[in-house]
Amino acid sequence: MILLFNFFSRRLNMVYGKLIAFVVVLGLLSMSTMSTASSQCDSKTAYAAVKSRLTEINALEGIAGILGWDEMVLLPEEASAVRGTQKEVLTGILYDKRSDATYGEQLKLLHESASDLTDVEKANVRLAYNEYIRLVRLPKEMVQRQSALETKGYNAWIEARTKKDFSIFEPCLTEWVILKKEEARLIDDKAPTYDTLLYTFEKGMTATRLDEIFVEVKKGLIPLIKRIRESKSPPITGQLTGSFDTSKQAKLCKEIALDLGFNEKCGRLDVSVHPFTGGAHPTDVRMTTRFKENDVTEGLTGAIHETGHALYEQGRNLNDDYKDLPVSSALSMGVHESQSLLWERMVALSKPFQEYLLPKLQAYFPENEILQELTPTSLYSAMNIVKNPSKIRVEADEVTYTLHVILRYEIEKGLLDGTIAVKDVPKLWNDKMAEYLGEESRPEHDAEGCLQDVHWSGGALGYFPTYSLGAMFAVQIFNTAKKDMPDLERDLAAGKFAPLKAWLNERVHKLGSFPISGDDLMETVTGSKLDPNVYLGYLEDKYTDIYNL
Repeated sequence: MILLFNFFSRRLNMVYGKLIAFVVVLGLLSMSTMSTASSQCDSKTAYAAVKSRLTEINALEGIAGILGWDEMVLLPEEASAVRGTQKEVLTGILYDKRSDATYGEQLKLLHESASDLTDVEKANVRLAYNEYIRLVRLPKEMVQRQSALETKGYNAWIEARTKKDFSIFEPCLTEWVILKKEEARLIDDKAPTYDTLLYTFEKGMTATRLDEIFVEVKKGLIPLIKRIRESKSPPITGQLTGSFDTSKQAKLCKEIALDLGFNEKCGRLDVSVHPFTGGAHPTDVRMTTRFKENDVTEGLTGAIHETGHALYEQGRNLNDDYKDLPVSSALSMGVHESQSLLWERMVALSKPFQEYLLPKLQAYFPENEILQELTPTSLYSAMNIVKNPSKIRVEADEVTYTLHVILRYEIEKGLLDGTIAVKDVPKLWNDKMAEYLGEESRPEHDAEGCLQDVHWSGGALGYFPTYSLGAMFAVQIFNTAKKDMPDLERDLAAGKFAPLKAWLNERVHKLGSFPISGDDLMETVTGSKLDPNVYLGYLEDKYTDIYNL
């Protein structure tokens, strides 16, 4: 129970003229000191209670994480129903913990008046209070409707994709747009709808800022892709084809993940249908990947990508004022993606890394004659082919990928602000694909176009931009790392990844959610907010070299 003190509510009996008046002044000064002490004690007590609640929530979220990992990796087929019940019960417990009224009063008190808290404690309060407000402003009936629509939407999306017919999914997407507009209005009726939804995935980002970034990116990428496709001396394709035993791929990828710094004492590596990184805690990080026999690059880059996510999780701050609290968590989906893409693209697709990678590939697959004849330079080119056509986002190369994301952002933003009708999505999607990525990339049917991603079936409107923000964050962070570590490229070629991992641990991972936004983090780490021209410059330089532009 929190006791609120009124510093000036006590009455003083003034009987003895000036002498007593003087005593009263002294008394007031004394009371002010005592009241300040009481206030500090009060806020510290409130913070201790909030911290206890937050660590409970974190533990329950960890349990949910393990249940989710187990469901994707080990769960027996007949156990799916009981797992659903378990998750439903746990979700209810978490909801009660997060929405408790007394907990909310404590957060409100601390948010409004706890000046004596440390900066880290204030950050924990800020993060927890924002999440509490967003949660309690949504009626339970709406949360239940959204939960039901997730299942309905996923099933409709599966059927529509199978039949290549958007009209089957159209009613569910229409319902999601209506629900998400209402959700945003209830959370904050003064903020733009897209900004409110975007906060869930990318704290501190706005549609206005995204427009500013993406306009610049489109202006630079579209002509660059055209020049690449018109190159008279592109790199040789097909140098990484053949049959690659998946068990050998798994061993190779585990070896690389361990070299990069994944700590098996604080996690594990497994295979799943859909690669992901999850788990319960920085000391229990579960990473999975998948492999294709005819494509060694997908398993390789996928494993390194997930290792990047895992290194971020294992590198989170475990100091007492951070441990198991909101400030220790990843800042945003975009920042998390930056860490996976930094290792996948800035490291694994770099020229120095091929000096480390090629001998391993040749040792694991001695029967592949083409592989045995490659040089680090030719491997570098083979790993960085720009695809034409580029129709599918998850199969896109790093040059075309961001335009796939911008297209989705523009459409979902239009759906939410009313400038785009749901029924017009397929045609608009196809036209934008042709405009941004060339007529050859125009989808032939809806499954190849607007039905290729699962995100909208679950109402994840506002998620897509985080993918490209992550790519841009990664370039800017890596450029700073190179300035700070003059021997970085030499280290990568020699397979010495510990210095880069340590640098990221200190400069990015341990900061967690202390910065208020991705731009804030970029200013802290690199000295300036996110600059899309840094990203464009990286792509321009790299692919001018590879494609002899």
